[in-house]
Amino acid sequence: MSKIRFFSGEQIPLEMHKVRIVQKLELLPVEKRLECMKAAGNNTFLLNNRDVFMDMLTDSGVNAMSDRQQAAMLVADDSYAGSETFVRLEEKIREIFGTEFFLPTHQGRACENILAQSFVTSGSIVPMNYHFTTTKAHIILNGGSVEEIIIDKGIEVNNDHPFKGNMDIDKLKSIIEENGSEKIAFVRMELEQI
Repeated sequence: MSKIRFFSGEQIPLEMHKVRIVQKLELLPVEKRLECMKAAGNNTFLLNNRDVFMDMLTDSGVNAMSDRQQAAMLVADDSYAGSETFVRLEEKIREIFGTEFFLPTHQGRACENILAQSFVTSGSIVPMNYHFTTTKAHIILNGGSVEEIIIDKGIEVNNDHPFKGNMDIDKLKSIIEENGSEKIAFVRMELEQI
């Protein structure tokens, strides 16, 4: 993201893309929104999308797609088995990571569930910068615990640190020294799109 400077000297961030799709949204009257929230028990996971004007709950693709993403969808082969899209993905994964096996999933939350079921055991620890609600739930359901080791500046409201989500490496080292590496199921870094 670039920044531009006004004549006054103030800098503002500038998105370096054009939006290709516009989707109409409906802003319900405040009384209706309050009614929907009350009906959902103030649980944002139980709200219907049609009742939400601005989705700030998810990071799962609520932004406009790029022209290249849309073009890729048009040439994608979504066959149930043996699709060319899968073959291209498999080849690229091997090229980049040098790994023979991988398990594609539809969403990151499904991946974290697989990771938790595979690596988290009773008493194990998962250090992370900050947890997403389902991440913590998957770890706890499998008997583990979450150790949040975000940098101290990350929780200072008035601090303008450029990335408050950094993991505190010294805290990570301490957790490993105190518990031994065998108790660490895996280390997870939560990255959110802005």
